[in-house]
Formats: sequence, structure tokens, C-alpha cells
Amino acid sequence: MLSTENISKMQKYSKFSSKEQLRHTINTHIKSLKGKLSTSVISVLDVIRKRAMNESQKTLGAAYLLIETICKMTKLSRSTVERAIRKLEQFDILKRTSTSRKTGLQGANIYYFLPSNDGVEMMGLDKPETLDTTKVEAPKQEANTGVFNTPKRPKETKKDNVNGTRLVKDISVIPSYIPKEFAILIQQGFSCGRVIKQFWSKVVMFKNVTGWTRNENVLPIAADAWEYAKNEYKRDKKEWELDRFLKCFYGTMKRIEEKRVEEFAALWT
Repeated sequence: MLSTENISKMQKYSKFSSKEQLRHTINTHIKSLKGKLSTSVISVLDVIRKRAMNESQKTLGAAYLLIETICKMTKLSRSTVERAIRKLEQFDILKRTSTSRKTGLQGANIYYFLPSNDGVEMMGLDKPETLDTTKVEAPKQEANTGVFNTPKRPKETKKDNVNGTRLVKDISVIPSYIPKEFAILIQQGFSCGRVIKQFWSKVVMFKNVTGWTRNENVLPIAADAWEYAKNEYKRDKKEWELDRFLKCFYGTMKRIEEKRVEEFAALWT
């Protein structure tokens, strides 16, 4: 139970008059940030939202929570929760203020949601133009005439070199930092290590663009995107260049993420 003092503090940060207004504001924020909120950020947001729905005590939009409580409810680590809160603050969805106990030690934080017009930037004015990552083309590669039967590259012929030995990088080797499950997945169509590396770079770019944390498992989304791209290739019955396959793979990951965020938003309406 919250003390009268804590409730009084929370009331100062309440900026909403109804639950419908709060839900609408959160949905507006989420829709404007399509693809930029990761699963962990959405989970933390949902926990704070639920605690901020107390209309009877006139603290609508404000929640009094310990970090440990959020960790327990989301089943996320403290560092992941902290990153998620910073991301929510960065996008002006909510703010937090610390409280102190009677002993002088720091207490729980008060999290409060901001109206959707808070922190709105003037688009196109005083804002540097950013690169649209969805339009970044992959490096041009040779056409893969049999995408699910990739021909082996010819072996390098040895040459005598009296001045020393020239080391040639083996492009067929799969880099060790690429997860084994992901490599096995892409090897269904491409056996070359260089090509698998390009697919993994699309996964990394997707995580950076959509705000996923380093430790979050993105492989299920990548697997779904690969299956979709593979099926599209088979339905098309035409030769695909690698560039087209990479674009389809990356674009599908983005669409899966956007749909997931929309489904979260629909739960709050």
C-alpha cells in the first residue's frame, strides 16, 4: 500500500483526466515510433502503464515503482530494464523522478507519462537529414544462378613468389561471431561464408534500427523472415540476385516488428 505522502507526490505528476486519454497518448507514441521499440522496451512500458492506471486516487499516468519490481514483472535483468527506461525517456514517452525515504536513502522512482505533444520535434526544421536504412542497397554481387544449389568457387591456384607468400582470405569460412543456428538456416540456400556474413549484417542493422538490446534473441524473427524470403523466391520462379534476396529478408524483418508493435498497441485500446 502506498502512503498518503507518496500518493500526494504522484498526483503532482498526473497529466491525464481519463484512462482513455492515457491509452490514446501511449498508442500515439508507439505508432509514431514504428520499429524503434524493442521487445524489452515494450515489456517495461507495459508494466509501468498498468501501474499508472489508478484513476480513483487521481494519479492517472503516474506509477511508483522499484527497479527490482519491474525486473521481476518483466523477467528482465536490471541493466536491460535501465536501458529500456532510458529509451522511453529519450523518446519523450515518460519521465522519472527519484524519491527519498525517511532514513534519507533513495526510494522508488515515480514514472509519469507525457502527453503526446510533449517533446515533439519540428520535422524538417533544424533536424539533420538521416539516412533511410531501408533504402540502403547491399553491395553488388554476382548473380546466383542456383540460389539453393550455390556453385562452389574455383580454388585459388598456387603461384611461386620468390619475395614471400601472399595470404589469401578464404571467403568460404563462416565468421565465428555468427550464431551457429543462423548459419545453418542460411546454408539452406547459400553455403558461402561471405554471403552468410551479409545476411547477418542485415540482422545487426535491423537490431540497431529497431532498438533491440545486445542480449535479446532476434533469431526467431530472422528465421521467420528467411522462410518468407525463401518461399517468395520459390513462388516467383525467376532467378534472384543476392541483392534482391537480402532486401526481401531485411524488409520482412521490419514488417514483422511493425506488426508486433501494432498488436501490443491494440491490447491497450
